[in-house]
Amino acid sequence: MRVTLPAALLLLLASTSAPQAAPNIVVIMTDDQEDTGSMAYMPKTHALLAEKGVTFANSFVNLPLCAPSRASFFTGQSAHNTGIKANNPVDGGGWGGFKDKEKNALPVWLKKAGYRTALIGKYLNRYGQESTFGSLLSWAGSYLNTSFTGPNIGNPEDWVPPGWDLWYAFTSSRARYYDYAINENESIKTFGSSPGDYSTDVLKARAVRFIQEQTGAADPFFMLVATKAAHAQGKCAIPPPQDENAFKTVSFPFDIAAKKKGSASDSKSAHGESKADFEKCYRAELQSLQSVDDLVASTVDALQSSGKLDDTVIIYTSDNGFLFGQHGSMGKSAPYEEAIRVPLVMRGPGIPANQTRSQLVNNLDLVATIVELAGASPRVVLDGRSLKPLFADFNAPWRSAIAFESPSAHFMSPSGRYTGVRTVTRKYIKFENGKEKLYDLAADPHESKSRAGRKSYAGDLGELRSLNDKLRSCAGETCWVP
Repeated sequence: MRVTLPAALLLLLASTSAPQAAPNIVVIMTDDQEDTGSMAYMPKTHALLAEKGVTFANSFVNLPLCAPSRASFFTGQSAHNTGIKANNPVDGGGWGGFKDKEKNALPVWLKKAGYRTALIGKYLNRYGQESTFGSLLSWAGSYLNTSFTGPNIGNPEDWVPPGWDLWYAFTSSRARYYDYAINENESIKTFGSSPGDYSTDVLKARAVRFIQEQTGAADPFFMLVATKAAHAQGKCAIPPPQDENAFKTVSFPFDIAAKKKGSASDSKSAHGESKADFEKCYRAELQSLQSVDDLVASTVDALQSSGKLDDTVIIYTSDNGFLFGQHGSMGKSAPYEEAIRVPLVMRGPGIPANQTRSQLVNNLDLVATIVELAGASPRVVLDGRSLKPLFADFNAPWRSAIAFESPSAHFMSPSGRYTGVRTVTRKYIKFENGKEKLYDLAADPHESKSRAGRKSYAGDLGELRSLNDKLRSCAGETCWVP
């Protein structure tokens, strides 16, 4: 008599019959990519990642701003635990605020787990620039006609953080599409304004080369490719020459809600820009993402040709989202879906093909996943959980709520600083000035009207208020809401 075992049991037996070798891990991280429609304009990424892996439909970041989000990626901790809640060292943020954490961060953990590591592209804001303290000492020295020096870390442009075998990072100034510098393992390379200098394509070439260098190597590798795209340079993103006329007729896939007096908005508010202005920048984002789509395809091709594809987990995500006129804002940092929601797609060994997961996940979970896949040992308490249980079971028990928080930069008034909690159908926001908002995401997905003052929502308001009070200072297991 022939006995047929259920597929789930076969998967379990296969996973426990022999220890799994640590996979290679590739992370492609864009900058400021909104997740309300842009992924639909990336056909190569869809075919090579989404159709071959899992798309997490409800993926968020803990704090929607570049440096804090990247600090969380390198530590697996919420912004209130890293202390990095701004881009500028004046506010204790950016690279200046993160430097002393570099010796105990993700690349160091991965190196100790036997990985060869590479960072290609953007690191943290202000990387390669003098710290605020150093700048102040320099200014004081020139004023007093003497010399003061700060902590000796060498030339900041040449600084290579611990844990990286290949360091190929934008330096000296902010990451740019053209006219930028890159520190390649302490050697500064400059790029101009010719078509061949378009930064996404330059990063793509270096990523492909790194993968090719791993051909035949026994040790696993970790590679983070972090692009300038789709971040604005000036007003809008800058597309590659071949795509600067693409999507000219594309309209918003979302509604632009009217700005209301007292609403939370990014510091870069609309100031009277028209819908046409917003659409121009939205189209520029889509245009700039075409080069990222090519980067994804070239990465997969390089992995295939080097014999590494079947042993590699590929992760696609962004550091935060972006508003293109919704809620009267153009920018990020606001507590709205467009700012805190980011794309997250994963493919690789143990990850099923062409599936979607609807559970609430965030960038802290992504770090916990990488750590588990690599068999690494973090020396900090991680605030997220590995996504591995969701790979095999779309009904796996998961959290019921996630927390998010705002920057604490000096430019944000108490009416702009906030903490908040999001469930499957509700969002609660508590501003530093005491104001509260409650959105019913099932009835009002565009967050156009707060229900905080309605009696029918009083129960929800009380429960979420208490939950926010708990999560705003959580760490480790206390950040988990079953």
